[in-house]
Amino acid sequence: MEHQQQQSNDIKALLKRYLEGTASPAEKERVAYWYSTLNDQSPVSLSPAEREALGQTILLNIHRKTIVPSGQVKRKWISYAAAAVLLFAGTGGFMYARYHRTAPLMFVHTEVGSTRQVVLPDSSTVVLNAGSTLEIPAGFGRHERNVALTGEAYFDIRPDPAHPFRVHHGKLTTTVLGTAFNVRAYPGDENTKVAVVSGRVQVEINGTAIRRFFLEHHESLQYDIPGGIALKGREDTARIGQWQRKVLDFNGYTLAEMVAELQRQYAVVIQLNATPDDTTHYNIIFRQEKMDNMLKVLTGLTGITYKNEKGKIIIYSKTYAK
Repeated sequence: MEHQQQQSNDIKALLKRYLEGTASPAEKERVAYWYSTLNDQSPVSLSPAEREALGQTILLNIHRKTIVPSGQVKRKWISYAAAAVLLFAGTGGFMYARYHRTAPLMFVHTEVGSTRQVVLPDSSTVVLNAGSTLEIPAGFGRHERNVALTGEAYFDIRPDPAHPFRVHHGKLTTTVLGTAFNVRAYPGDENTKVAVVSGRVQVEINGTAIRRFFLEHHESLQYDIPGGIALKGREDTARIGQWQRKVLDFNGYTLAEMVAELQRQYAVVIQLNATPDDTTHYNIIFRQEKMDNMLKVLTGLTGITYKNEKGKIIIYSKTYAK
């Protein structure tokens, strides 16, 4: 009983700091998460006046952090204005909650050239690569631990046998009890890949018939989306999730996939001129440096040529240049 009272006092003290504007960024995320679940069982009881004050403060922060110069608002976002609430803005990404009567969601997104670490309510950690989005149900952890990923992320999951952790990414679902693994599932890529650093995971491929694969330490599964082919392989764990250390590991990438990754990691526009014959898969590792230096290396290894024109990089593949 005393523990519950102390927990309630601690949470109210945190809410007080939030309302006064003295909460840290991490504390603001916790408050935003609690607020999105106030219709469910909450760790602290708020009076109607306290709840209203908290809501108004969150909305005030939203207004301050979402003002953009006129002409920069894209029309496609206007329809989301009534449903999306910005919770936290910072270097490398933003989080917002979309309220729905039955299943509110929280989103974490990273922009071009940025990464971000997220600590989930169960203390599991997720590091998002550039241009990625993680969807987290507001009720995460109470009955299930489900998230959805678009892009790439490294997961370090806290063990909880009673609540398996599931990552939904495209047609695949990766289930774990407690492990560290990397998932790559960017829209437009030919392949989705799951690689395990430690522990054991189950990967399900949804289709006309569900296929299941079990992966352990050092193992990976690469799923060819166009062909529907899944291949298990061995991985050097030192190379799994190297992007967290600013290393670009183009392991089995086509030229088009390398260009797409460069555009995610650098604030640059690249136009690739290639032909249907450009299907070669390359294995190249870069430590991130100046774009021009990387392009010079790619020129020697892949036969491309390139030029800078009006702020855009134009690349010609070896077959296109012939």
